[in-house]
Amino acid sequence: MEAKVQKKHQRKHSGRKAEKKSRKQNEQESDARKRNPRAFAVQSAVRMARTFHRTQDLKTKKHHIPLVDRTPLEPPPIVVVVVGPPKVGKSTLIRCLIKNFTRQKLSDIRGPVTIVSGKKRRITFIESGSDISSMIDLAKVADLALMLIDASFGFEMETFEFLNICQVHGFPRIMGVLTHLDSFKNNKVLSKTKKRLKHRFWTEVYQGAKLFYLSGMVYGEYQTQEVKNLGRFISVMKFRPLVWQTSHPYVLADRMEDLTDPETIRQDPKCDRTVSLYGYLRGTYMKNKSQVHIPGVGDFAVGDLSFLPDPCPLPETLKKRALNEKERLLYAPMAGVGGVVYDKDAVYIDMPGGHVKQQDNAGPTTELVQSLIGTHATLDSKMAASKVSLFSGTAALSQDDVEEDSMQQPTESHVWDPKTHRERRKAVFTGEEEEDDHDDDDDDEEEEEEEEDEEYNEEDENEVEIEKTDPPMKRLKLEQRKEMEETPAFADSDDELEKSEDDEEDEEERGTGNGDSGHCSEDNDDDYGSEEAESGTEDDDNKEISDMEEDVASGTNGQRSKASSGQEEEDEEEEDQSYSTAGSLRWKEGLAEKAAEVFLRQQRAAPNLRKLVYGTVVEEEEEEGEEDEEVGGLFRVSRPEKGKRRRADGLDCSRFEPDDSHDWEQEEMLASIRDCFVTGKWEGNTDAATLLKEDDEIYGDFEDLETGEVHKAPANNDDDDQAEGGSDLDHEDEEEPQVKVDDTEAQKNKRLEKKKRLKERFDAEYDDGDATYFDDLKEEMHKQAELNRAEFEDVDDETRVQYEGFRPGMYVRLEIPSLPCEFVTNFDPHYPIILGGLGGSEGNVGYLQMRLKKHRWHSKILKTRDPLILSLGWRRFQTIPMYHIEDHNGRHRLLKYTPEHMHCGASIWGPITPQGTGFLAVQSVSGTQANFRIAATGVVLDLDKSVTIVKKLKLIGYPCKIFKNTSFVQGMFNSVLEVAKFEGASVRTVSGIKGQIKKALRTPAGAFRATFEDRLLMSDIVFLRSWYPVTVPRLYNPVTSLLLPAGQKDTWTGMRTVGQLKHDLGIRNQPNQDSLYKPVVRQPRKFNKLHIPKELQKALPFKSKPKQTQPKARTPRDLQRPAVIREPHERKVAALLSALSTVYNHKKKASRVKQHTAHKEFLKQKDRAEEEKMRRLKDVKKKMYQLMGQKEKKKQKSSLKGASKD
Repeated sequence: MEAKVQKKHQRKHSGRKAEKKSRKQNEQESDARKRNPRAFAVQSAVRMARTFHRTQDLKTKKHHIPLVDRTPLEPPPIVVVVVGPPKVGKSTLIRCLIKNFTRQKLSDIRGPVTIVSGKKRRITFIESGSDISSMIDLAKVADLALMLIDASFGFEMETFEFLNICQVHGFPRIMGVLTHLDSFKNNKVLSKTKKRLKHRFWTEVYQGAKLFYLSGMVYGEYQTQEVKNLGRFISVMKFRPLVWQTSHPYVLADRMEDLTDPETIRQDPKCDRTVSLYGYLRGTYMKNKSQVHIPGVGDFAVGDLSFLPDPCPLPETLKKRALNEKERLLYAPMAGVGGVVYDKDAVYIDMPGGHVKQQDNAGPTTELVQSLIGTHATLDSKMAASKVSLFSGTAALSQDDVEEDSMQQPTESHVWDPKTHRERRKAVFTGEEEEDDHDDDDDDEEEEEEEEDEEYNEEDENEVEIEKTDPPMKRLKLEQRKEMEETPAFADSDDELEKSEDDEEDEEERGTGNGDSGHCSEDNDDDYGSEEAESGTEDDDNKEISDMEEDVASGTNGQRSKASSGQEEEDEEEEDQSYSTAGSLRWKEGLAEKAAEVFLRQQRAAPNLRKLVYGTVVEEEEEEGEEDEEVGGLFRVSRPEKGKRRRADGLDCSRFEPDDSHDWEQEEMLASIRDCFVTGKWEGNTDAATLLKEDDEIYGDFEDLETGEVHKAPANNDDDDQAEGGSDLDHEDEEEPQVKVDDTEAQKNKRLEKKKRLKERFDAEYDDGDATYFDDLKEEMHKQAELNRAEFEDVDDETRVQYEGFRPGMYVRLEIPSLPCEFVTNFDPHYPIILGGLGGSEGNVGYLQMRLKKHRWHSKILKTRDPLILSLGWRRFQTIPMYHIEDHNGRHRLLKYTPEHMHCGASIWGPITPQGTGFLAVQSVSGTQANFRIAATGVVLDLDKSVTIVKKLKLIGYPCKIFKNTSFVQGMFNSVLEVAKFEGASVRTVSGIKGQIKKALRTPAGAFRATFEDRLLMSDIVFLRSWYPVTVPRLYNPVTSLLLPAGQKDTWTGMRTVGQLKHDLGIRNQPNQDSLYKPVVRQPRKFNKLHIPKELQKALPFKSKPKQTQPKARTPRDLQRPAVIREPHERKVAALLSALSTVYNHKKKASRVKQHTAHKEFLKQKDRAEEEKMRRLKDVKKKMYQLMGQKEKKKQKSSLKGASKD
């Protein structure tokens, strides 16, 4: 029995049920705000304002000043500097990261190591030493700094020093890495240490700075997962451009080669060396022959700058998700890794020792390399000894046989052009000098014009595009012919030797080549035929002008060109056949004759100035014969351009001849220019009447608010339209039929459309939504970056370099002459070599005004005139600063020492550096010190000597004569001239009496008259406070640490301070005698008796009146006590009494001492008894309290049990 098929339920689309369902579904889909608006209403205005402010603050915090993105399409590798104190794991971390990215092991980390980390990113790792010089140099070029911290020890001074260096020279991205975490056995101590170090790291860098933890080591390496996480962060990190790096080109050298002639080194081992340094160019564009500074060596001029193929290129295809093994490149020449390295003049092949010994299993690659290494004769000598037999049975030809028949090739000389900033290759012929001696003055002028044309044409020598105006079939033939064609054996100039494909195609199209072979030296220019050798750009311009003239003059040119096209195709076919049939050495036939013809043609090609000036010149007969030149004995070559050139040369340029090629009597010619005038028909967007009509339609009626006058728009009828311009109503599209005036509906619709378009334009302009000024600025910067990138996008590197310089990201080779020999002999790859490009004026030395502050962690204050080592720009140098501070009146007063917690000014003699550049100062770069090494930081303010530093000078004098308030002072000056200079100056005494210098006295020399507020005393000292200008010492001593021997590069010592010199030489300070304290000898002063007038005595009270005390009379002699003279017996009695009293006093004193000792002993016994008593009392109390406690406890127990039964 067949199963019954159940009928599907059909939903109702209409009716009450369907409406209810659709209404319910719409309610569910609607927003909750619409369903319940009261729930989303504003409950608190304060809270809403606070939330809004917080949202805006968060948005504003993300804002930064947008900069134009100048990074090239292939940016240079990012520089990752691994910094930290010694023995913290820097080399181990670099090895682990290299293994993570490239799957290769690198045993010794020496110099920069460049790897390909991803599809669009490369990384250069470099290890920083603990010496302050390496830290300073690498902080200037670092994009990312990995700061390794020993967690078991804590932060060390090197970490904080590097952070302060980065704060001054531009803060790169910083990431902390904690190592030695496996030394913690207690997890609680470990977590506390992590937290403490993290918060301290955040304090120094910024809140939320990334801090990685490397928990432990396995087989001498960090754990794979932790290293992988660190590598991921490095691979995706974004970098903010730093001002100094983006405004200066610089190269972190990863390879060095000595190019000095070995014979010169053998004769003089101390001679200056020519060195080539290699590395990726970073920062901004760099020009050839520019100035560079090598920190640790000095300033040098680049002898030659060129770019090489990238030794560590990015992968070509980006479709894969990950890199394959071949694309995981590692390039570290200083560490012996890099494979095959291509140079400008050599190729270096890295052959490890293990590969050379495996001779049995040698593959084809190894055999090729071994054959190259074992070659004893050069390729030139082999080619010279070789012989070639062209046909079977003929004698073999050697190089000497061929050179006998050939013309000598031009020699190449390199000439530097200062205008275009590039090296030009000039072809010099041996016979040119002899021919130049016989030339006239006119020929010299012609040669100068030709050289200018060659220079103009040489800039486009690398263009290889085929012109788009050629037909496709002809272009194909030209490309096939160009593949077969070889370099011309002889050319008129460098431009023809390296001719562009465009010029060659034009020559071949015109069929002006020699019929014998395609390698002839005739110049087939566009306009001037086979006789002329002018630049290609001028020919193109002249051709366009002449073509325009011919087109206007008559319409027959098109027919003539069509007729000649068939002839040109036949010429091309014949030339193709000549290519295939010509022998391989046929182009060498008759080179001497061809060279002579070319030279004569060059002489005739230039315009005849004599004919232009004087009007009549005897024409050469050869020119007429050349016009009817035959090709292959069948065809004649018509050269209308040559005759046109002659007519142009013979034309008098001072007179204007009207062009009578147009017949202005014809109505067609007049009608063709009728619309160029006001009365003609203009387009709709430029016709004034139409524009006024549109304004009335758009804006309609309006009222003048000042006058109240109402302006009505004109009515749309036939009469008004005819009066305002007839049928020129709207010409938006000439092909559309004009709108009828009586069709008011269509006019209304048209006006509505215009209003709608205007409103849309207005809305797009003003209603940008959430767009802000910041967004507009970012968009503008983005457009500028796209414009910069698209300017030279389609130009090859050789041409781009000539215009814009070497761009960042290129792998460049810098040849630097005159380097000190110590740089090569003492080269150590563990120290970085940086070539920093200098600006236009940064190579000069002058006065610099700075703002400086002593670092708060530095232990000593800085003293004026003590030498200080500054890191400013790319340089590290020693100089003598003068510290000063600005007073309220603008005077810059010299300071002996820097303030403790304040900024002060500093003036130095040093290299000119842009204003706003930060710097740091250290007192010594030799060795490591126990305390903080950075002495001061600051910024450059001015680059001139506008600030005059003055110091206080006190001149002292003594009064020699005093007349009331006027005194004569001497000893302050030495001559009348000095006094005259200080006339009117204010002086002062030690007691505070102010005065003024009036005039000099004749005698004694240097004395002057001065007036004071009060009368002086002869004992007063007069002094004059003056300000004396101080000159800044001119000391600029670059730190040449890289020239020191290996192992001693951190021991550079420059000029020592006075204190260091005295300490090293054992000299003690001799005190100034004037500064020593002397005994003060004061002469007793006699004061006169106080004299009070009698009238004043009467007014005084009695106690203040002077008393009339009578002086005591002299005691009479009879009343004076006479002297007693004792008898001998009396003297004996007095002596006995004195002896008895002495004995009594001694006994009394001894008994008092004995009594005191006994009393002390008694007190001690009493204290001991008291202590014994207290101890016994304490024991008794203790026993009593114990009994009381036991009794109390029993009472509590009994109370808990209840009353007893009995």
